[in-house]
Amino acid sequence: MADDNFPKFSGGSQSNRPSRTVGGDPREVPHPAEGVLPERPTRPGSVAGAMGGSRPPATTSPPTASARQSPRPNARETVTPGKAVPSPGASVPRNESPRSVPPAGVRARQPPEPDGNPNEVLRKLPEAELDTFTELRFQADEAAAELDPELEKAVGFTHFDTASSQDNLITVLMTRGDLHKLPSQTLVRVKSLEDRHSYLGVVVRGPFSEPDAVAANSTIAVGVVVQGKKLSYTFDYHGRAEIEILGEESDDGTLIPPGHRPRPKSPVFLLDDEESEHVLGMKGELCLGMVVGYKQMEARIDALDKSVLPRHTGIIGTTGGGKSTTVATLIHRAQSSGVATIVFDVEGEYTHVDQATDEPAMLAALTRRRQAPEGVKDLHIHHLTGRDTRNRRHKHRHAFALNFSSLSPHAIAEILQMTDAQQERFHKAYEVTKLLLEDLKIFPKTPDEQRQLLELDELSTGYPRMTLQHLLDVVSTYIHVLSTEGRSESKSKTKGTSRQAQLLPGESSEESAAEAAPPQGPQLFSEFKDHLHRVLGRVHEQISRNEVSWRALFGRLLRLRRLKIFDVGAAPGVDYDSMLTPGRVSVIDLSYTDSPQLNNLVIADILRGLQERQEERCQRAQEQDRPIDPALIIIEEAHEFLSASRITQMPVLFEQVALIAKRGRKRWLGLVFVTQLPQHLPNEVLGLLNNFIIHKMTDSTVISRMQKSVGGIDESLWSRVPRLAPGQAIASFSSFKRPLMIAVDPAPVKRLLVD
Repeated sequence: MADDNFPKFSGGSQSNRPSRTVGGDPREVPHPAEGVLPERPTRPGSVAGAMGGSRPPATTSPPTASARQSPRPNARETVTPGKAVPSPGASVPRNESPRSVPPAGVRARQPPEPDGNPNEVLRKLPEAELDTFTELRFQADEAAAELDPELEKAVGFTHFDTASSQDNLITVLMTRGDLHKLPSQTLVRVKSLEDRHSYLGVVVRGPFSEPDAVAANSTIAVGVVVQGKKLSYTFDYHGRAEIEILGEESDDGTLIPPGHRPRPKSPVFLLDDEESEHVLGMKGELCLGMVVGYKQMEARIDALDKSVLPRHTGIIGTTGGGKSTTVATLIHRAQSSGVATIVFDVEGEYTHVDQATDEPAMLAALTRRRQAPEGVKDLHIHHLTGRDTRNRRHKHRHAFALNFSSLSPHAIAEILQMTDAQQERFHKAYEVTKLLLEDLKIFPKTPDEQRQLLELDELSTGYPRMTLQHLLDVVSTYIHVLSTEGRSESKSKTKGTSRQAQLLPGESSEESAAEAAPPQGPQLFSEFKDHLHRVLGRVHEQISRNEVSWRALFGRLLRLRRLKIFDVGAAPGVDYDSMLTPGRVSVIDLSYTDSPQLNNLVIADILRGLQERQEERCQRAQEQDRPIDPALIIIEEAHEFLSASRITQMPVLFEQVALIAKRGRKRWLGLVFVTQLPQHLPNEVLGLLNNFIIHKMTDSTVISRMQKSVGGIDESLWSRVPRLAPGQAIASFSSFKRPLMIAVDPAPVKRLLVD
């Protein structure tokens, strides 16, 4: 019978082969090209004939002349056991084989005489052999009937373990026909019939193709493949894949850590899409894209699941990898799910997401996904007062100013990069300003404000009702007092050398070049101007020295005021309630600030305000026994805001963000950090993240660092990161049973391309 495992040889056209039937009888010998070689013809009188076709020994004498002159038979003749071998020179009748005496106790089996033409190669099987083959067929049918019919659905079987086997990894072998059924990332069930255990696994390596008959690296296998233009045959092959065991299935269907490995030759079955979705945790209305390895499975998350949005996410990848498309798609899906979405947009890239995309490549991708271009329904654009926005014609534009009182004095000192001497004078002026606000009954006024003052934490916020002008008035008064005392003590101390002698440790002579102090006599512009005597009294109570440092501090605060973003009378503050409206997209356009420090000020202030307002909304929701409205905050170019160098310079600012991140998890306030330079993010920031969408990265050093910081992603997925195509990503969410490679959906909204 033919065996598919033997090499397929091409021995010429089919028309040149002898007929396979003899007289129409099905009892026939197969053609030699199908795996059974014909009997080797031998010359009469040769020793090879007596040995069944083997080569004669070297001592065999040559045939006699009479033997050489004997006529050649006109048909192939085979020497079979039971026929004698004639001696050299003996004549052999035509068409008659020599006979030999069989050994004692051995029954000679005579081959049938060929019917018809003696030149025919195919001959009828004798009755005895036919009965034997029939019996074997019946036995095979009976054995097949006793097999488990479920095995017909198996796509492979587990292989034996070797010295190189690894924990939690199992090798699976499959036939050539089932090779296409086990692409990478496919979920499978392994039923270990021997010990009655069932496991769930996922294909993490392969499938690979291996030849059946020889090793893949053998000379003959290499030669067959290399000579593909000349040879029309090849070895049959099978498939090999490695699966990672996700867990053992318990009696109630839950997954538990596996205590054993599947036994060898355990059948492997595919999970259908419905069961795979359940196992992987693909649930919810927020679709990110398609899961690679499945035709119809979508990567979905539940926007109202506590393990998803209240947790924080990192979207990471190099330029051109698809981060912006992922962000735009996430904005659209979150808005459709009724989630309030706030985007800190440093490039103005998302200021037109209320419009449908018009990019040809994106439209083609949407058509392939059977989706339509569509803008978000409720877009509001916020920008700093005095700054422009990239969407000037949008009907919902809101200019806002920051409140100086909302900024922690420690954060202000860090952002302005004050020296130690300047920080000392700044905090002294801040304390004096607080006393004046209390003296003049500006704050606190009521018992409630008194209680608020007791709970004040200046590491996270500033003093209520304090303005930047209040602080400038106090610093101006200090300069006036010191300059008056200096003139009265000695008018000669006006040169740089004398000033240098008065510098405190940490001060620099460059501070003498600070902006000029205000004119003689303190000119006040806040509510303090009507209470000059009170201001002078408080300053004298906490007198200081070194006019140079006070002038340098005054110059830094003046530059802060020139930004015209604090306490601007005509401009309102940030409307946090508007931003937290369910289903609304609020884009904070920072594209015209041209200053990372200013961006950090805005982001830190608005984050703190959103966190405080969300806490109030959560408390009201709990009192009213209703669900909490979730909010999603997306921070573009996060490495500019939370880089390692900035955290070193501004530890207080990072502590604020870390506090917001920790509190936000319990108050449905999720943060999304988007960066193309993950190497600039310190481990403290990565430690805040629970979910990741990782696009293409080519720097092996960065990938290695991310592997150490991001847990749960197996080596097979990390190896794909440098080769990910635009739009592909590794998605790891708390709601997923394991990380997945996905093709992110094209963004249906319009996105401005930036350099």
